[in-house]
Amino acid sequence: MSSKMKKVLIVDDEKNILVSLATVLEDEGFQVYFAKDGKEGIEKFQNIRPDAIFLDIWLPGIDGLEVIKRILEIDPLQIIIMISGHGSVSAAVSALKAGAYDFLEKPLSLDKVIFVLKRALEFRQVRDENRRLKVILDQEDELAGTDEKKRLLRESTATIDFEAADPNFLRKQRTVALSNIIYGIGLHSGEKTGMVVKPLPPNKGIRFENISKKGYIPARIEYLNTTGYATSIKKDDLEARTIEHLLATLHAFGITNLAVKINKEVPIDDGSAINFCEFIKECGIVDQAEDIPEIVITRPLLIGDESADGKYIRIEPADSFSVRYTCVYPMPLGRQTFDFAMNSGDDFMREIAPARTYGFVDDFNKLSDMGLAEGGRMNNFILIDKDRIINTTLRFPEELARHKILDVIGDFYLLGRPIRGRVIAQKTGHTDNAKMVNLIRDTFLKAKT
Repeated sequence: MSSKMKKVLIVDDEKNILVSLATVLEDEGFQVYFAKDGKEGIEKFQNIRPDAIFLDIWLPGIDGLEVIKRILEIDPLQIIIMISGHGSVSAAVSALKAGAYDFLEKPLSLDKVIFVLKRALEFRQVRDENRRLKVILDQEDELAGTDEKKRLLRESTATIDFEAADPNFLRKQRTVALSNIIYGIGLHSGEKTGMVVKPLPPNKGIRFENISKKGYIPARIEYLNTTGYATSIKKDDLEARTIEHLLATLHAFGITNLAVKINKEVPIDDGSAINFCEFIKECGIVDQAEDIPEIVITRPLLIGDESADGKYIRIEPADSFSVRYTCVYPMPLGRQTFDFAMNSGDDFMREIAPARTYGFVDDFNKLSDMGLAEGGRMNNFILIDKDRIINTTLRFPEELARHKILDVIGDFYLLGRPIRGRVIAQKTGHTDNAKMVNLIRDTFLKAKT
């Protein structure tokens, strides 16, 4: 038996489940162990330390939710896939809140079982790899001398040359103090994906790189690829998908120069930007010697129908950057409006970053048919069925509107510059944001790249 064979523990009191799961898992090359109740499951977990566990919610004696609690107290990183013959949204939510990686409903689709298990093991692998890489990055930062750091920061292939600007509308350029890494799953690809960030010297901009390919994509509207369900950029054979939440965080904290290495897609995390905020603050934020001019909105621009129930996005002159967004949905969701002034990164982190991605069941089914949303789970987006939220409770009364503001802040950073203007939008999305960004660039942008 290969030493690399993955160990899977099945905790279930139904013999037919044990037999059918064991058969398919062994055919796929897994080493399978069994437990018929919660007590035995905990004991076998401690003895064999499996790579993954299939755990039934309804067990004799200690139920599955208590079992997962005890296992995660011992090993918080253990991969646990909950299963239940009484599938419901509430059961799935309870399992995921307890710390399960995913939830499967009986009767089990064996193809789905293998798909979820392999994805879970990939997640575990990339998490472990990234933890090791984080140690290496920390060691490199610690060992690199001051002169060597400066030399590395000077290396570049292209810079942004800004024309003379009004000194009243200049800000200091910023980057991060240290390289860092975060891991996760891509929302639309469903693939494991890590993300490494590294500081860049002044006038380099935000750029996305691929972990295994050379070259980079500037995070600029000129390289926009798609805006259907997320914002993606592309250059030649390089692509960066679902970048809006990270860009919103960089916009809010004033990061202007940064290299971002990913495997095509930025991790989705819980569907919000809160962990990106914590991640960037952990890296440290440093002001640089060079200035960057703001884009100053001096006259209004409008796209769409600016009526009471119309779909539109407008930007107008203001003393700072702010966004007012209105969602309009059938009751009981109804009309949600939120107004946010981006005065600091901490304001963004408190008021906007926690707002999660949301979508409707019908759209989610369409995305699945298109091969998208493969990383979508009950714990990384708000799922709405017609007129009600079915998988979570809102973090804010107007969380949907706040998330739309998060998307606006991220998409508008494809201008590559801070903005001084007020955005007012209603019923719009990524495509409308991109149209306005292009219009702002064509109307006001004076930079040469």
